[in-house]
Amino acid sequence: MRIAIFEIRQETNTFNPVITKIEDYEQGGIFEGVDMYKSLKGTSSSVNGMFSAIEEIKGEIIPIYSMIAQSGGCVEHSVIDHFIEKITIGIEENLPLDGVFVSLHGATQSTMIDDVCGMILEKTRNLVGENSVISVSTDLHANVTEKMARNADFICAYHTYPHVDFFETGYRAAKLGITKILGNKNLKMAWVTVPMIVPASSYTTLHGPFSELMSYCESLIESGELYDFSIHQMQPWLDVKIGGSAIITVATDIIKAKSYAEKIAKKLMSNRHEFSVSLYSIDEVIWEAEKNKSGKPYILVDAADSPNAGACGDSAEVLSRILELGSDVKTAFYINDSKAVEKAFLVGVGNTDQFSIGSTIDQVSSKPVLVEALVRSLHDGIFTQEGPSGRFLKNNIGRTAVLSVGNIDIIVCKSILAPGDPQIYRHFGIEPTFYQLVNIKANTSFRVAYEPISEKIFETDTPGVGTSILEKLPYKRIPRTFFPFSEIDETSIKSSIVFR
Repeated sequence: MRIAIFEIRQETNTFNPVITKIEDYEQGGIFEGVDMYKSLKGTSSSVNGMFSAIEEIKGEIIPIYSMIAQSGGCVEHSVIDHFIEKITIGIEENLPLDGVFVSLHGATQSTMIDDVCGMILEKTRNLVGENSVISVSTDLHANVTEKMARNADFICAYHTYPHVDFFETGYRAAKLGITKILGNKNLKMAWVTVPMIVPASSYTTLHGPFSELMSYCESLIESGELYDFSIHQMQPWLDVKIGGSAIITVATDIIKAKSYAEKIAKKLMSNRHEFSVSLYSIDEVIWEAEKNKSGKPYILVDAADSPNAGACGDSAEVLSRILELGSDVKTAFYINDSKAVEKAFLVGVGNTDQFSIGSTIDQVSSKPVLVEALVRSLHDGIFTQEGPSGRFLKNNIGRTAVLSVGNIDIIVCKSILAPGDPQIYRHFGIEPTFYQLVNIKANTSFRVAYEPISEKIFETDTPGVGTSILEKLPYKRIPRTFFPFSEIDETSIKSSIVFR
């Protein structure tokens, strides 16, 4: 059994004005051929899950190409052309193939094409033909289009949010593909969409209605009704003409696959109002944190500026409000600001100077803040995540400095990675549990690590292109028939489709 594997992942936020370039993928990691196998084997990645499933049946792994970038603005299309060229050469040199296993984010938009992932799968299908099995792992926030579903035999999304099952999802996708390659042609994948987008900060698989829906679906697997399922809550900051949240089901009975896909879609749709968010103002959170004597931090969730949501991570609005209110709340804060970093290295540890903080990338969502700051420490920006998500994964956020402004300790860096992992603070000498208030630029990824060590979490109304108040954003392409722009009901959900 000969199976090729390739990967391209980036979650696009259409409203981020900064184009994602090849340099951003170089920072995230680009690997080719044997180097791809050596670099990703043993990691918690989806690709390693695929490796492991193939090795269990002693199949031949043909690693082709892997490139990953942090969430951000639309991808420069030349990067996509480069990727297509690489996988085309890799596939053509190794034909015939029993299968191709692919790791995608699922919500990638280029400067020319809305549905990058659909285009990649269509190209792959044309290269390998109808007899090869294409099995795909995606993020839970993928925009699974008809083009994707039509060209893939199987699509598997993460079952967790915060995402902690990267390896398991790749393994699931590979096992489904292997099962079909080995002769179980009865496995059928059904696909149905729900015309809605909801804020990513409004649900989690840890508790609440979305968790309950996931548990229901898992019970269908345990009882043998379904072979696999995926619930895709479409990345809400993707402004495209074709899209929507989507349900995928896999069963040996085509009728069951279709009927359960529609049933789960209706359940997801019925929870739509439960996914709305109630936000605190920044000032309210500061006032509450001033009274925090618990010994545990209050978390100010600055989700609108989350790099994981494709925002720029350069908003200093929270810092601005603390200073304008004259608050002495003990605060931990981080921000993307390469200019402040370079100045800190010039000023040197132990010295004080005036710094302009923030609004160096997205100059629309917030304004810079002028502060007199002490340079506490300087770093190379390389740290290892504590997890549980991405445990032991090394990140490089570029040269980094820690500044102090009164009771506020500020990490300034070039490019925030793993914003929900405590090591983005701890590695640089800031222990979150020592603070009254901790600013987190993330949607939900932080909850696994922070809920056990925090006194209270405040979802906060902050500026940025990752805002939870979707009606604030200047959508131009997404259908206005989508919830929350229009009300929907069960008649809005079309019949599920089985393509293969």
